[in-house]
Amino acid sequence: MKFTKSLIFCISSLLFTLVAMAQDVTVNGIIRDEKGMPVPHATVLLKGTAKAAVSDIDGNFQLKTPSNGVLIVSYVGYVTVTEMVNGRTKIDVQLEPELQSLKEVVINVGYGSQKKSKLTTAVSTVRAEVFADRPIYSVAQALQGNAAGIAVTQPSGKPGSGLDVRIRGLNSINSGNNPLYVIDGIQTTNIDGINTDDIVDMQILKDASATAIYGVNGASGVIIITTKRGKANKNIFEFNSFVGISNVVKNIDVLNLGQYKTMLAEINPSYLSNANNPRYEGINTNWADKVLDTGVDQNYNFSYAGGTENLRVYGALGYQNTKGVISPSEYKRLSGKLNVDANLTNWLKLNASLNVINSDLSNIGDNNSVGQGGAVMGLFVTPCFMPAYGSELKVRDKDALGNYTDGYKEGQFAKNPYQSAWENPVSLLARQNISNVNRVLSNLGFEATLVKDLVWKTNLSTDIKVQEDKYFVDAYRSSAGRVNDNDPTVDKGYGNVTNSQNVNINFENTLGFKISHDKNDINLLFGNSLQKNKEDWARISGRGFATDVRSFETREAKIITENQVREKEITNASFFGRAIYTFDNKYILSGVFRASGVSQLSKDNKWGYFPGVSGAWIISNENFLKENKVVNQLKIRGGWGQTGNVSGIPAYSSYDLNYTDPINGGTSLDQIGNSDLRWETNTDINIGLDLAVLNNRIKFTTDVYKKNTKNLLQVIYFPGFSQPYYYNVGEIENKGVEFSIDTQNLKGDFKWNTNFNISFNSNVINKLGLQKTLDLQTLTSVGEKVVRLEEGKSLGTFYGYKVDKVDPATGSLLYKDTNGDGQVTPDDRTEIGSAMPQYVFGFANNFSYKGAYLDVLVTGSQGNDVYNASRMDLTLMSDFKNQSTEVLNRWTTPGQVTNTPRANDPNALHVSDRFVEDGSYVRIKAVTIGYKFTKPILGLNSLSIYATAQNLYTFTKYKGFDPEVGAFNDNKGVTPGIDLGTYPQVKTFVFGIKASF
Repeated sequence: MKFTKSLIFCISSLLFTLVAMAQDVTVNGIIRDEKGMPVPHATVLLKGTAKAAVSDIDGNFQLKTPSNGVLIVSYVGYVTVTEMVNGRTKIDVQLEPELQSLKEVVINVGYGSQKKSKLTTAVSTVRAEVFADRPIYSVAQALQGNAAGIAVTQPSGKPGSGLDVRIRGLNSINSGNNPLYVIDGIQTTNIDGINTDDIVDMQILKDASATAIYGVNGASGVIIITTKRGKANKNIFEFNSFVGISNVVKNIDVLNLGQYKTMLAEINPSYLSNANNPRYEGINTNWADKVLDTGVDQNYNFSYAGGTENLRVYGALGYQNTKGVISPSEYKRLSGKLNVDANLTNWLKLNASLNVINSDLSNIGDNNSVGQGGAVMGLFVTPCFMPAYGSELKVRDKDALGNYTDGYKEGQFAKNPYQSAWENPVSLLARQNISNVNRVLSNLGFEATLVKDLVWKTNLSTDIKVQEDKYFVDAYRSSAGRVNDNDPTVDKGYGNVTNSQNVNINFENTLGFKISHDKNDINLLFGNSLQKNKEDWARISGRGFATDVRSFETREAKIITENQVREKEITNASFFGRAIYTFDNKYILSGVFRASGVSQLSKDNKWGYFPGVSGAWIISNENFLKENKVVNQLKIRGGWGQTGNVSGIPAYSSYDLNYTDPINGGTSLDQIGNSDLRWETNTDINIGLDLAVLNNRIKFTTDVYKKNTKNLLQVIYFPGFSQPYYYNVGEIENKGVEFSIDTQNLKGDFKWNTNFNISFNSNVINKLGLQKTLDLQTLTSVGEKVVRLEEGKSLGTFYGYKVDKVDPATGSLLYKDTNGDGQVTPDDRTEIGSAMPQYVFGFANNFSYKGAYLDVLVTGSQGNDVYNASRMDLTLMSDFKNQSTEVLNRWTTPGQVTNTPRANDPNALHVSDRFVEDGSYVRIKAVTIGYKFTKPILGLNSLSIYATAQNLYTFTKYKGFDPEVGAFNDNKGVTPGIDLGTYPQVKTFVFGIKASF
């Protein structure tokens, strides 16, 4: 009886519970996107019924549902979310973009897009998410460490200085090695001033089968940049800002006054007469304290994105101000961005982009010795007994009337008593050295659907840059400007102004057609391009200025010493096509071809033809793997292609040109023509593998490539001619391996994602031609070149003597007899190092717990050498420059064993492996900690705050400021890895805020 009552009670309770669970509840909630912003017009559907609700403009929804119901939340472009009600009355939902699903990622491959799962070429993607939560100053900085196959080097810490971007090594000696950037369809090799806050993602096209579609411009790789655009029925205002402070990572210690005088006595006792002159009594200047300061960074960005179904707009304003650690170095940038997309009719669309940039750069002399105006070297080598100003001397020279003579007047910089041209760093930094750039990038395109799946696109883009550079040394303050102090017959003060204008216009048309039938898909693209680049350049130099003038103005000059005007125009025309065939979503074959004609070359060599073919097998779509729960994607890729490069060839290379000086009327040979010049041609082979497993939580990509460049553009100087002669001969080979792995280590409230990429590249010169060796980059301290290009060696090979030892008996530096002829001569110079790294890598970890997050980026380079020419200048002990404390270990006594030779050893004045150092490093590039408020706060839809440490710590054996150097880097990049007075890298602590409303 008791059991029956209990059974009845249990059944009744269960029935009561089921009835209670079946009761309706009213569910309220907010739907947000991946950034925490409200999603309007999202659909909330009660599963199994037609009952639904739509979120309002603030993402709010309300729906009456059974307490045990199931809600399905969907919105176009986002992954559908399923939520069990379980009696809840409050349910907030966060949607993730469909792009996060591997099979739906769409890649911009040039003149079109393609699903990543069906790519046949080598393409890496860097999305804004990986750098959005830390301060980024430039596009190149955003790329650094975030993609395999691309090496980004920051050769200087100076505000506004560019970074070197190299995709799969160096391909040329005298043509450019910079990649092509395509920003919203605008082609350029210059990314200065582009605001990274506007960027959505960047696609790096690495192999020739991908870049051949760009022909003449794609030889060194292509980086396609997509910027933000407005979305229909979604109005978003954003404000992003950060402020930071910067300091030098480390300093280099130099001799104190007593140590300096002791060294001078050993070099040449007569030098002490100046050092001990009563005018310098009691003066002991710390030049680092005079020059180095705390840098300040400011960045502000405001943007709007929104619109309707037929008109969508994105507009943004950005301001950046970076004050360097060495005054007056400073960079200011003001930018405006406007993107417009409009559906004009049901078959015609318009897309337009406008980017306006104004930048001001206050530059300083660096990457050079003090004798050539290098202020950074000046702060080390300037004698410490000197003051900054002549008025600070204890004794000041006067004329017969009792007036101070030049060099000792108020406001004049103290002269170097040994060499007046070697000015102190405060004087060097006082020179006017400024640049102002106004730049407009614009694009206007139309897309017309002629018939179903037949689309015609026309696009007109322009890149206009107007730049003014001013350099001025005044007639009063510095000894260089005064020129022969106290001689009134000499015109004093000098400077120049250079005005340039570059206009790049590109008009392109493409016709795309898609065919789908059964298991067959064909995508066809045909196009043509007309491009013109015109450059106007004018420079005026003058001297003879009033003593109170501090800026170069032509009208203020007494004498015009130079008045040059140059113009050049380069045009090219191209026809191109691409065909992609896919069968059963398993087998893909792609072919591309471009024919380009350029005005630089003669009619016989004008046209270059660049084919590319690639294919892929998506193994994971085969029946034997289709139902596999572990492997989500497995794909093998392969491709072959060719690209061409003429960027180093002069505009009118076929002709002998003369130049007439407008001042003195003299005419001279300006160019030696060569009608046989032709294209440099890159031939590239690439094999790749893409793998995704465990519900796409682990994604792995690897590529193996080999790239050959033939018909290298070379330069030779004939006896009696000062102008170069260009010709084609030679080969360079690059080959390497790339690996990239992305993992979702933890999911849920606590998330942990990791990206690791590593790139190995081997570079070798297979053939040079007429000159079997080419010596480059003279170091003025010793008058010898430091880089040699030689068959069988890599670009960036250092060349010089190998040190044997310091002779304990004499203190003289001895070198090795490498050729074994019993004597040491210039023939014993040999390879002493290479600036080319064995591999570069990036390692990023992202941790988050609800609103809190921590991002850590580590970058590194291994196996590369640096030629420390700064250290050379600081240890030669051959003149009256101050030296580093390293020379305290110099030889002073017979029998002494040391690695540092005696003072004033003439045998030490050579390029040698003594100054070749291991440039390998591992750098904690950025550490960011922050918090995102996912719910509305203070009237804002979203708010995040963060703090970032940039260049937090570098693990390296390098003795200089920083191993990431490039004193003589340019767009060619064939003399990398040399440190000579390089502006120091800085450690920066930044505090930022992001808000949307």
